[in-house]
Amino acid sequence: MSDSITTRLDRLEAYEQIRQLAACYALALDSRDVPALADLFVPDVRTGAGGVGRAALAEWFDPVLRPYGITFHLIGNHVIDLVDEDHATGVVYCRPEHEVGDLWVVMPMQYRDRYERRDGRWYFRSRKPEAFYAADVLEHPLAVPGRFHFPDNPMITDAQLPEKWPSWQEFWARTGSE
Repeated sequence: MSDSITTRLDRLEAYEQIRQLAACYALALDSRDVPALADLFVPDVRTGAGGVGRAALAEWFDPVLRPYGITFHLIGNHVIDLVDEDHATGVVYCRPEHEVGDLWVVMPMQYRDRYERRDGRWYFRSRKPEAFYAADVLEHPLAVPGRFHFPDNPMITDAQLPEKWPSWQEFWARTGSE
């Protein structure tokens, strides 16, 4: 049985609202619009420091963003899985760049997201970043110990991808002639 037009339209609108949510997050980060950043999350969001609510999240974000001069978050490859009509998960690729003192750190990564719709609007429930590497733009990532050189990053301390993926491990465990 095929989905109704209304069901299909609701699904398409959910995808687009969630894509816009990720784009607005990048813009709010780079423009240092901390109130707008916090408003992208559910009202009862839990912070990394154990606080609850958007005000607590804004308070948490402020010192996290202060060590960086200019930042630039380019997003793409957004995969969204609608769990039900009010919940979804997603993976967003991101290539952020950060001015960190005299360094210009490039850190390709993914956000692992949980989304929730409330009163017809989609919000982040949570975001978890995982890095492929972090290195100054003048460094070769493979020449950096552990592929991670990002001084004083409070959120990410090591490169986890691609080795974290079971499919990556399984692929390289095979000899290639199988």
